[in-house]
Amino acid sequence: MIVFILSAAMLTAIAAGLVVIPLIRPLRTQLPAAPWAAILSCVLLAGGSAALYLKYSNWSWRLNPGVASPQSPIEVLIHHLDGHPNDLGDWLKLGRSYDILEEYPLAVRAFERADKVAHGRSAPALIGEGEALVLIHDSSLDGRAGRLFDRALALAPNSPKALFFGAATALRQGNLALARVRFSKLLAMNPPENVKIVLKREIAGIDSKLRANVAPTAPKKN
Repeated sequence: MIVFILSAAMLTAIAAGLVVIPLIRPLRTQLPAAPWAAILSCVLLAGGSAALYLKYSNWSWRLNPGVASPQSPIEVLIHHLDGHPNDLGDWLKLGRSYDILEEYPLAVRAFERADKVAHGRSAPALIGEGEALVLIHDSSLDGRAGRLFDRALALAPNSPKALFFGAATALRQGNLALARVRFSKLLAMNPPENVKIVLKREIAGIDSKLRANVAPTAPKKN
């Protein structure tokens, strides 16, 4: 069940990211970015999907009605980590579990601990921490989260999530060339068709801006 939950969380995060990018990047229409709409979209996607699953799933999430199970996935992870504080895999699982519950500050702390255990060499820890920070506030792309995605790309240059958020960071910061490289690399990985459509639209928009930036100047008159 924990594998299913974490897989569902990853798919939800990608779907949320596809909604967030058009809302936080500088638009060709010069309309202001919509960070609150971006955050609301993430909450609705993550919270809504979780609520629907809890409603229609036949999985027993509690031992008895109204009593939290001491054997819930998070409780099991926490108990294990109390005795094995250097278990990188479980720190990552704990961070992703907090993401599912939309406890993003706790997710940040779990991924931070995973990063320390891995001595800064775990791309999943860096990506998880950066993503949780973005879900707390998209402005973190301009600072800490953006740096985390850059570090993750240095460790895992072919990571789809690192490329996606790294491209979003570059786009937000106005680095069109870098954003195009990252979106193009992601497109070359043959993602699902609906993702391809979004990536092609982003690349086309970047190309339009790049052409405008290098418009020919009129020749000087003698």
